[in-house]
Amino acid sequence: MNKNDRTSTGFYIRPIELLIMITASIFASGALADLILSVSPSFTVQTFALLDAILLTVILFPAIYYLAYEPLKLYIEELKRTEETLQGSEAKYRSLVETTDDSIYLVNRKCEYLFMNAKHLSRLHLLFDQEYVGRAYSDFHSPDETTVFSEKVNKVFETGESLQHEHRSQRDGHYFLRTLSPIKGPNKEVVAVSVVSKDISVLPRLQGRDIF
Repeated sequence: MNKNDRTSTGFYIRPIELLIMITASIFASGALADLILSVSPSFTVQTFALLDAILLTVILFPAIYYLAYEPLKLYIEELKRTEETLQGSEAKYRSLVETTDDSIYLVNRKCEYLFMNAKHLSRLHLLFDQEYVGRAYSDFHSPDETTVFSEKVNKVFETGESLQHEHRSQRDGHYFLRTLSPIKGPNKEVVAVSVVSKDISVLPRLQGRDIF
């Protein structure tokens, strides 16, 4: 564990600290054994070695248990609870994504599909078991639609900010409000763009303007 890996007890221990603790325990047990030997010089070498081992165990075991084993056990338990919570949240999110009436999908910088929810698969007339990952947006849309979409995706990659715009589908003539949002990696760089496309055919037109 590192310094940021604190448990609910507030304890953490680094490898160097554990090494220092073990070294100090060995030194302390040896010093106590020498002290006892100086008081009772009649001890044999075997008795002295046994006494030294007992003192080392008495000193070292509680230190390792309370400063290393117990915090590590609590840390592992917290990791398990966190993992269970994340799995539950992921399941709820996936259920929401798959049951919504909005098209939701992810694309990379080349406008290649990384993910589609059930609604978007249905709009593109794809089956659930059909391979779509890596297929280009242009495989399913006209050149004009692809050009507009690519411009929006590039803008999100360049600015790292979300945007919304109205889009009229040439597939069925419906109007959609598309929200494009950046998906950022560990270094805060944009690695993909998520798209939520909501059918707004019954709402007043926004005339293709960007909202953000």
